Amino acid sequence: MAASKLVTLALAAAMTFSPVAARAGIVIVPPVVQPSSGTAAFGLAGCVGSIILAAIDASRRFNRELTAEEAATCGLLYWINLANMQR
Repeated sequence: MAASKLVTLALAAAMTFSPVAARAGIVIVPPVVQPSSGTAAFGLAGCVGSIILAAIDASRRFNRELTAEEAATCGLLYWINLANMQR
């Protein structure tokens, strides 16, 4: 307990003698940000889930990994190419 008081006293003394000057002026209030609905989190989870499903299917059907383009499009390019191959 005594060490905590000593640290607090040392911090108060350091702040007292610091070279920072307080100036009165216009206070800029940041805009109020509304809380998000979580859409971005669900979108990110959906993209990751789609990549995982496409990678599992590519591994089982063709014994290969997804290409960078297929993974960058959340796995959608894999499914489009697969549909075009089956025509």
